[in-house]
Amino acid sequence: MNINLQISFSNKSIDQFLCYAATCLNKKTSQPNQKFLAFKSYLESSFPTEWIDHFHNEIERWWQGDTKYFVLNCAELKGLSIRFYRSQLTLTKATLAPKDGSKAAVVYLRYRDALTAKLNTTKVGDLSKDNISQLVKAATQLKSGNNLGIKLIEKQKGARLNKDSAISLRTFLHADYLDIKRYENPKTVMSKIRVIERNFKKYLDSPVSDITAEVVREWMRSKERKLTKRQLAAGESLWSVKPSTLKETICTLRACIQLAKERGVIREHDLYTLPKIKVDNQVIRYLSDSEELRLYDAINRRNSFKHEQRIRTIEHREKRRLQKPDDLADCQFADHVTPFIILFKETGIRPGTLFNSRWQDVDLENRFFRIRKSLDKRGVSNFIPLNELAYATLVEWRKHRVHSDCAKHFKTRAESWLFPSPTNPSLQLTTIKKPWTKLLKEAKIESFRLYDLRHDFASKVMMQTGNIYMVSQLLNHKQIETTKRYAHLMDRTRFEAVTKLDSSRQQGAMPDFLK
Repeated sequence: MNINLQISFSNKSIDQFLCYAATCLNKKTSQPNQKFLAFKSYLESSFPTEWIDHFHNEIERWWQGDTKYFVLNCAELKGLSIRFYRSQLTLTKATLAPKDGSKAAVVYLRYRDALTAKLNTTKVGDLSKDNISQLVKAATQLKSGNNLGIKLIEKQKGARLNKDSAISLRTFLHADYLDIKRYENPKTVMSKIRVIERNFKKYLDSPVSDITAEVVREWMRSKERKLTKRQLAAGESLWSVKPSTLKETICTLRACIQLAKERGVIREHDLYTLPKIKVDNQVIRYLSDSEELRLYDAINRRNSFKHEQRIRTIEHREKRRLQKPDDLADCQFADHVTPFIILFKETGIRPGTLFNSRWQDVDLENRFFRIRKSLDKRGVSNFIPLNELAYATLVEWRKHRVHSDCAKHFKTRAESWLFPSPTNPSLQLTTIKKPWTKLLKEAKIESFRLYDLRHDFASKVMMQTGNIYMVSQLLNHKQIETTKRYAHLMDRTRFEAVTKLDSSRQQGAMPDFLK
């Protein structure tokens, strides 16, 4: 119930409430008495009119059976309450009286257990005509005993904190931190440890309690650049490293120290007083129409060249009676580069997930790609539908001879890698950095990383659908805030507003080169 009425628990106050409730329910037949007027005066002096009206509505809803019980809370003892059940009371002209003449309600105490830290709701007893003082006393003793247990536990914990405060940062990272975080996300735990070790090397053998906000501020000052007025006016970064790198380092260390506090290694820390690092990630790079054509032209020319190169190699070795490589006539793809780029561009799945996926993650019959929780960067599973180009690419890529070699190292073909290493098919592919760099140079595309293909996918889905929540699901984002960087792409009203200036411009109001 939304009503949180707190009163002093006494026989007199409860009797006044029952009379007040009965008068409210008997609006036409009941006459106000002294008990009603006393409780009404208390309400009017303590609560606004809107709250009192809502209180009346809750009483009527309870009596009509819309709610299971009506609650009165004790003002003196937190967690102590009385539950009035409709089935146990009868309505008279003057009051609400118990049906059996003895049991009017039930008294409960809600408290946190000292040993288990769980919230418990315990029945103290049944409320009769004159036993409320005994029930309040019993509840007070119960809660006092529990508080005594809490104090003893806190005392023991404090002793343990003092004893373990000499644990070094290095020891904690490779003990408690590693043991806990590797179950949350085994993919990232070691990289996070390396981030802390690399940036706070001189504090690794110091106690965890020595890692304070001032230590981090000193490290931040070492990353600052000295900027001129012109550089400041141009909005250049204050930092010698990327702000995102700075933010990631601080957040990783803060999470580590917070875990140390939760594990009882330290009492408190002040890393939450550090300033927030602003990261500008709103600039989204995606391929223009002409860039996309040039990229596919470069991809196709590279693929054709690799096929021709393989044919020449086979002919050369046949003439000399040498061992020749496998013929690639069964598959249109010469190697992994073309299918990987197409699949990445058409699904937006993170490269690390694609590299480590297996054929069992692909459902060609129902046309979707399964992202396993253990592979995702954020530890979130998902299903990504395959469009026609992505589907056709996977069907063709499956014909390549490298998958037959890879399947020999696994029990079933479904367990084999989606992108095996060309040099060792028993292992997965880890990078396409070199061929990607050459393709960009061939296509004359500048300032475009491999990861920007994910932004290209998201941007074009956003422009086509205008559905930011759909884009968030396809990108497997945990929070919609992460996806809002693409929100400006669906706002066409800004473009329309600016283009209206062209239609309203005077005929001669333009430079000579446009006349």
